[in-house]
Amino acid sequence: MAKIDTSVVIDRPAETVWKFVIDPSNAPKYDPDIISAKQTSDGPVAVGTTFEENRRKEGKSTLRISEYDAGRSWTWVVTSPRAMEGSKMNIIVEDIGGKTKLTNATELRLRGFYWLMGPFVARSLRKIQGAQANNVKRILESEVNS
Repeated sequence: MAKIDTSVVIDRPAETVWKFVIDPSNAPKYDPDIISAKQTSDGPVAVGTTFEENRRKEGKSTLRISEYDAGRSWTWVVTSPRAMEGSKMNIIVEDIGGKTKLTNATELRLRGFYWLMGPFVARSLRKIQGAQANNVKRILESEVNS
């Protein structure tokens, strides 16, 4: 298992950042590998809510929220593909005096052949997460100036 943490400070209120990152339809805006993302369960987002992402390289993946603190954090667990099943991603949104610290803390669990490639996958994921966080920052901060 590899642990990967990335953070960025965004010059926008925490509520604005939360609303943006919790909405799966925004994922393709900040992650160029995601073609589409959607909630697949009914009702408001809560523990047990499921999502599906369609990615250019990896294909379809499914996720389930295992922890949820509205406006502050959530954790989702990968339920498929099998090679990444059990991996967890915790998103934390913190108000820091009118700005927001956005943190992505991932526990990467790889299975099968992918387990052998763990260090390479973790290094690549660290770069991807950093780029995603910077994209969220760029998108939300550009809204202030437009």
